[in-house]
Amino acid sequence: MKRKVILTLILLSSSILHAQYDYGFDFAKTGSAGLQFLKIGIGARESAMGEAVIASVKDVNAVFWNPAGLAYITDYQATFSHNNWLVDSKEIAAALAIPFEDFSIAVSAVSFAINEFEETTVTDPDGTGRMVSAGDVVIGIAAAKMFTDHLSIGGQVKYVHEKLDDYSIDNVLFDIGALYYTGFRNLRLGFSLQHFGPDMKMVDQEYRTPLLFRLNATDEIFEWTESSLTAAVELVHSTDNVEIVNVGTELKLYDYFFLRGGYRLNTDEGKLSVGFGVVSPSVSGINLKLDYSFVKSEIVFDDIHRFTVGISF
Repeated sequence: MKRKVILTLILLSSSILHAQYDYGFDFAKTGSAGLQFLKIGIGARESAMGEAVIASVKDVNAVFWNPAGLAYITDYQATFSHNNWLVDSKEIAAALAIPFEDFSIAVSAVSFAINEFEETTVTDPDGTGRMVSAGDVVIGIAAAKMFTDHLSIGGQVKYVHEKLDDYSIDNVLFDIGALYYTGFRNLRLGFSLQHFGPDMKMVDQEYRTPLLFRLNATDEIFEWTESSLTAAVELVHSTDNVEIVNVGTELKLYDYFFLRGGYRLNTDEGKLSVGFGVVSPSVSGINLKLDYSFVKSEIVFDDIHRFTVGISF
């Protein structure tokens, strides 16, 4: 039964991808979808592991990757992430998760903004004196449930608002995901379909959503006392770009310190990533967590630094 549920989800997602996005010819389709900021990875731990995480993210940050991971939460959790993105743009994200007896829910918010810049025109190439702004906001609510000891399924609905100067668009998108423990070693399989929703239109231009299909396998390579080495590989299929393969590792040392590294294949930017995490001992039932990641820029952009602070209680 568990295998049938996983297979049904994967086949359904594959049919959606093919039915709605069959262009009839082969090309990378770069730039053919809107809301590109949704593809920016959120969370220092996740980006440090090369974004190969949908089978291992089992905390509040699961809302940004695979909502099925929320089912493993046993206490209240909150997280805040800051990301200095390309060309002085910034992304800020926050989420709160609440566990119940047999399911969990979470709310999240993401803001992406660029610096204001002066408008230029053909007749005023040096600037008109008018400042232009742009940005995006996402608000989501997610829920997940353990259906068996090995299988969890989660979903999320998100409201998205994008502003480009005097124009704006709004949309409602959906995520769905599953996490399955195979029973072999500690191998688990993760699946998620992100940003599924109707097409959008701004002025006279129509855009598709940046639909992402992710499939992941994760296992502990070594385990000893309270430490372990985790390895993961993830296939990412995007409807507006080529397939990407993410590889990530995480070394856990006595539940309090983590070293991470990752590599993304078949992409031009953000291939190599490293980072670390620190978890404080419990004080009055409260745990604090700090994560940092560094992503190397290969071409013209600055290197990317992410910080994430989490609390559980």
